Amino acid sequence: MISGVLLDLAGVIYDGDRAIPGAVDAVVRLREAGLPLRFVSNTTRSTRRTVLDRLAGFGISVPADELFTPARAAREWLVKRRLSPHLLVHPNLEAEFEGLPAHGRRAVVIGDVGETLDYTALNQAFRELSEGADFLALASNRAFKDADGRLSLDAGPFVAALEFACQRQATVLGKPSPDFFQAALLA
Repeated sequence: MISGVLLDLAGVIYDGDRAIPGAVDAVVRLREAGLPLRFVSNTTRSTRRTVLDRLAGFGISVPADELFTPARAAREWLVKRRLSPHLLVHPNLEAEFEGLPAHGRRAVVIGDVGETLDYTALNQAFRELSEGADFLALASNRAFKDADGRLSLDAGPFVAALEFACQRQATVLGKPSPDFFQAALLA
């Protein structure tokens, strides 16, 4: 018996800037069946607001509490453990971490940084990790299909570099982590 549905976004609901044929109708049918829905995404470049607006543009109205992203998981992780983030994320995503209280304990949060990644930023994250900061990865994907339709490096190669450098594993808060899906179910 199905008691709820987790729906991935990229490749399931949309592909690039268009809805996948039948996706909007499928969401409508699931809602009509009364099933609780959670929309999950591994995006580490877009804010939740941007994702919700994108879905609305396809004709899919999603309440904010039904969307679960790695940034949301990281924010909840930081709050629960009273950690202050050292962000190594795309500039678009920084807004997801605004307003967090400052604490003495730190956590490096790494996602897809895009073109803003440089040696200085990577080395600052390494130094935080070397000094004992927690290590959170929003994703560990190798690559993704970029806006130009070609593959681009995702966060995974940079997570692996920091894991090698600091000799410890990151806690992955996005897909395919079972904890990510469990948190989405409980959200």
